[in-house]
Amino acid sequence: MMKTLINLLPLLALSGCLAVNVDVGGHRGDYTEKTVDGDGDARAKIALIDVEGVLTSEHSDSLFATRESQIVAFVEKLKLVEADADVKAVIVRIDSPGGDVTTSDILYHELAGFKTRRKIPVVAAFMGVAASGGYYLASAADVIVAHPTTITGSIGVISLHVSLAGLLEKIGVKVEALKSGINKDMGSPFRAMTDDDKKLLQTLIDQFYARFVTVVAKGREGRLTEDQVRKLADGRVYTAEQALEAKLVDRVGYLADAVAEARVRAGGLEKVRIVMYSRRPGRIDNAYSGTPTAEVFVGGDLEQAKKLLGFHCYYLWEPYLLGK
Repeated sequence: MMKTLINLLPLLALSGCLAVNVDVGGHRGDYTEKTVDGDGDARAKIALIDVEGVLTSEHSDSLFATRESQIVAFVEKLKLVEADADVKAVIVRIDSPGGDVTTSDILYHELAGFKTRRKIPVVAAFMGVAASGGYYLASAADVIVAHPTTITGSIGVISLHVSLAGLLEKIGVKVEALKSGINKDMGSPFRAMTDDDKKLLQTLIDQFYARFVTVVAKGREGRLTEDQVRKLADGRVYTAEQALEAKLVDRVGYLADAVAEARVRAGGLEKVRIVMYSRRPGRIDNAYSGTPTAEVFVGGDLEQAKKLLGFHCYYLWEPYLLGK
């Protein structure tokens, strides 16, 4: 039976009907520290923590592997740092277009809380894309270093509403909702959105936007006022140099520059090790390695598309997904 199922997996995946988690080696155990750069005999450490891809709190278990929640992974790594007095600074390496509002806010909240408790420097290092929710998270850092080719900004909220009403009518399908109140199916893909729907939903978007602006203004305190942030927060994206000029980032440079910034802010560390945490440390080669996960996910785009049905709010640079 198992052999038959394994033989069918490639066909099901190619048909687009199956999202498969496949364990490609190793097992899901505790996080293990691995030195990836620096002075191998140094006691002092700088922890490098990755935040990559669309920000979501999704967690799934299958017969083959576990797809871990980004929130769970981030919090576990912060706990390891918090318990290790030898870690003198943290670099949060961000390569993300953002994601859902709540996940972005939780990641920001956890990083801000960590800073309050541990009181060590936190440097945000932007890679290819650090937009919307990715920038929201970075607002909790002490300093932001953007790669020379980073795309950042996209400060704002987006919600995409897909209406299937016209299509269903053409094929003779009618969906009726029995509801306790007139607004209970607000944002449903099975009916057209009314003007009242749009006004109510816009109120939610405006509140999430106001929170985003407040978070950025707090993070850029002394560099940007809330009014200045609001002028920059019209949803546009910025290159690294544009972001530097607008004071959305503090420095343009490479990962080594982020490490140098962390060294200085930690008191001028002369000898230090750069460490990463992974459940599969054997698959980390150097400081540019992404943190390996326990799965290969087939059908992720389909899963993201499902979320477009109905009303959802995102701190997300949406064109990034369409361009992939």
